[in-house]
Amino acid sequence: MAQLNLHHGKGLAITIGADAEVWEFKTNEALTAGDWVAFDTGQTNEDRVTQVVQGNAFGTTFGVALETVASGATVRVCIKGYVEGAKTNGSVNAAGDTLIAVDGGSCTKGAPTNVKDAIGIALEEDTGTACDVYVYRRF
Repeated sequence: MAQLNLHHGKGLAITIGADAEVWEFKTNEALTAGDWVAFDTGQTNEDRVTQVVQGNAFGTTFGVALETVASGATVRVCIKGYVEGAKTNGSVNAAGDTLIAVDGGSCTKGAPTNVKDAIGIALEEDTGTACDVYVYRRF
């Protein structure tokens, strides 16, 4: 895993903001630009935090894949900041909705009583299954 500066954001499938923090991880499955990603807790030792899989509802989701890659590739992930076109499950109703992770690399609008960790905040209503978001840094 490597931390990158903004100039490493060039050539991405997704637009990010000037404040975005981008890190590189190895992926153990194919990812699509816009997928939320999670630590691969199926690995052992340090590999659990240097390798990622498609986001899930188990609390280890932390960022958005910024490019489409095949399994085994290195993927750039926004772990903090503005991202255009992050994957949703179609439930985001408005700017300000708190986002929580669900299966399939997407996020959903969290209910006021939900105790799962917030992964970001919606900046608009989703269009289909994507919206612009601000990713909260979780580590």
